[in-house]
Amino acid sequence: MLQIGADLRRRGHDVRMLSGADYCDAIRDAGLEAIALPTAAVAHPPDLSFPRGLPHLLRNWLTGRADIRSVFIAPLLAQHKALRAALGGDPVDAVLVDIAFVGAIPLLLGDDARPPVLVCGVGPLMLSSADSPPFGVGWQPRTFLTYRMMNRAVHRVLFADVQRELNRTLRAAAPRSLPVFVTDWPLLADRLLQLTVPEFEYPRRDLAETVVFTGPVLPGPAQTPRLPDWWNDLDGARAVVLVTQGTWDNSDLDQLIGPTVRALADQDCLVIATTGRQAALGREVQAGNARVVDYVPYSLLMPYVDVMITNGGYGGVHYALANGVPLIVAGDTADKPEIAARVAYTGAGIDLKTGKPSEGAIAAAVRTVLNTPEYRAAARRLSKNIAASHALDTIAETLGQAADTTG
Repeated sequence: MLQIGADLRRRGHDVRMLSGADYCDAIRDAGLEAIALPTAAVAHPPDLSFPRGLPHLLRNWLTGRADIRSVFIAPLLAQHKALRAALGGDPVDAVLVDIAFVGAIPLLLGDDARPPVLVCGVGPLMLSSADSPPFGVGWQPRTFLTYRMMNRAVHRVLFADVQRELNRTLRAAAPRSLPVFVTDWPLLADRLLQLTVPEFEYPRRDLAETVVFTGPVLPGPAQTPRLPDWWNDLDGARAVVLVTQGTWDNSDLDQLIGPTVRALADQDCLVIATTGRQAALGREVQAGNARVVDYVPYSLLMPYVDVMITNGGYGGVHYALANGVPLIVAGDTADKPEIAARVAYTGAGIDLKTGKPSEGAIAAAVRTVLNTPEYRAAARRLSKNIAASHALDTIAETLGQAADTTG
């Protein structure tokens, strides 16, 4: 969202950005006006703890309920209050929110005049469809099935109490209940800007006309930083495996980074582990062929990478695909099972269907991807689709059209 705001500013627009206090300095550095959200308006990942051996579907159901409560319900009223306060100042021509900023829902349900609202799909498309399984289960669609009744059962039975809880919360700020299921709320907006290419989404015959595929918003080339001492090891002599847990779900590095380092310790490859924060792996998970770093710009590293192992962050997955790098995805929180399923569906990688894969599963997946050229071929096809997209131009154009239409 910061990149989008900065680009709009470069195009001559005045941009005010609501965000968590931790990001306000970066917002100001980008030349934007920063408005800090109160703590209650900032969504946090739920604290999940499940017994071992819990069935996969039951785990997904419990995770989905926890995610909706922590991301969509808990911060809603505080977000809406902050948004209303921001709209009470200078006139606003348009409101751009990410898909988790549910504080915009009361604005969309209200009867008062409002500026156009555009939602940025910073995760996989979560709108319900007769052509795809319920969002969150991490299933790939089958062309001979219709999922209308399955979606209805999930919405009206399995998540009915969560939907009622959301509507009770809405009563304090909106004149009516949400007329769609919670994950379909972007349908109320003037546009849904989906930050991917159509080829990375499931085909849908019932896709809303308000959905615009923009392509991903990816970081630009990095300023030349001080490279790690081991950078010359990227000499092409052996396969390079990148493993990361991103920045959202990286408190326990032994979920994915540790097992990967151990699994590949005796393999003829170079393992690059990016922790996303200042952290160190214990000696028991270190290996001679592993290089651990807090952060390294993907724009510099990705051209050397042969396969990326990730827990499924949307941005990191798209950066790999933009570079034609195949993926191995191990994610079971938030929207990560859905991202993993899309990677497998497109043929660009392997979905391990767990957030804590075994060392054996990781090693086998790496061998499969490195020895099966079809994975890289699929990733390269997607890289061409991404290269043909122009996300920031499309966003600016769509924003201007929406403002002109309602202005």
